[in-house]
Amino acid sequence: MLRLFQYYPIRKGRVMCVCWGGEKYGCNPAAIANELLKHSDFEVCFAFKTPSLYSSSISKKIRCVEIGCRQYFELLATSQFVISNTRFAGGLFWPYPKRKGQFYIQTMHGGHGIKKVEWDVADKLSSDYLEVAEKDRKATDLMLSDSDYWTRIYRDAYRYDGEVLEKGLPRNDVFFSFDSIPSEPNYLIYTPTFRDGGRRDVYGFNVDAVIGALETRFGGKWFIRISSHPNMLSYYKELYDFSHPRLIDVGEQDLQTLLLSSHALITDYSSTEMDFSLTGRPVFQLCKDLSSFNRNFYISPKDLPFPYAETDEQLIQNILNFDEQKYKISLDTFNCHVIGLHETGSASKAVVEWMLSKK
Repeated sequence: MLRLFQYYPIRKGRVMCVCWGGEKYGCNPAAIANELLKHSDFEVCFAFKTPSLYSSSISKKIRCVEIGCRQYFELLATSQFVISNTRFAGGLFWPYPKRKGQFYIQTMHGGHGIKKVEWDVADKLSSDYLEVAEKDRKATDLMLSDSDYWTRIYRDAYRYDGEVLEKGLPRNDVFFSFDSIPSEPNYLIYTPTFRDGGRRDVYGFNVDAVIGALETRFGGKWFIRISSHPNMLSYYKELYDFSHPRLIDVGEQDLQTLLLSSHALITDYSSTEMDFSLTGRPVFQLCKDLSSFNRNFYISPKDLPFPYAETDEQLIQNILNFDEQKYKISLDTFNCHVIGLHETGSASKAVVEWMLSKK
């Protein structure tokens, strides 16, 4: 029955967006969807595994649909544009080939990170994933990049030879249009990445000691937000003591919104450090398993412009000794001369302009 939908006419201006396989409304697909709403000639659909969790909190102009239902497959088959931030084409929820007249925008969910990805770590990925990745690559009409560095990774690690729009990531546009955030209370957000195999002994730090260091160095009252990589949602709450009065569980909330309203960040190997650094606010690294981390790096964490630590004690000292002027110089040098950053603050608009040119 699903194949019948491939004979339905494609609706010009219809857009199907999917974020994290239907788990969230956020990241690049949501930023693009919000920009599309400014244009009356687009019909924006957003697919969720559980639409009821989002239908009351997002714009009524967006058509929420449940992944896997009949309406979803009909809308997918008749959309002129399909947008996803994870591998999607050729998978379970896009089971038929992309049609002539359809355009697939693969935004991915990170920018110039340091972990090796895709075919550069093929030995660590399942054959099923690599099969979907290959189908997704062949279906892709456009990828989005924030830098010369990330575009090169698309060409090599992703084996992608199609069009790249090097105007920044739509999800990062918010960092160029925000007003100053309140000085109190202050929030540090912790955004560690996942480990293959679900390793759990490398997360967290001495909460009281970190809060004490933050309040000594920066002043004010501090709270710590604990985020979660989507691959850790099933178990991240086991890792932290959320009964602590200064610890806040934000694991299932939209990350860009949280980054925007946070005053500092701690992470290990996550590309959130690159996103957050666009604010100019302090980023601290805590890499407790650098020597045994199960993926190699394009750039060593030690070569990044962010204070590096492998222990809680080193992290505390980095916070206490944070030099704002030195940090800014290091960050500017890295962005200009190492990665060739092209964040513009108008990436969402650039994507929509590309879509209008195809429409």
